[in-house]
Amino acid sequence: MAGKDIIMASQRELKRLQIVEKVVEGSIRQAEASEMLSLGDRQVRRVVRRIREEGAAGVVGQSIEPKVSGRAQRASI
Repeated sequence: MAGKDIIMASQRELKRLQIVEKVVEGSIRQAEASEMLSLGDRQVRRVVRRIREEGAAGVVGQSIEPKVSGRAQRASI
């Protein structure tokens, strides 16, 4: 398994990945994917672009890394 990454994804993200991969392959249109996923056309374009750039990891939520609140940042200064 050298060279392969393991990606943790929810069922919703896996469904999104499958549908967006069909868009990338050209078997369905972005408008059809937006209806299937209940997303806007622009959001589907963003997801498609992210998957083209990052691969399957592009579909996983972007906010997985814990973020520090502004208040905690100010306290550490």
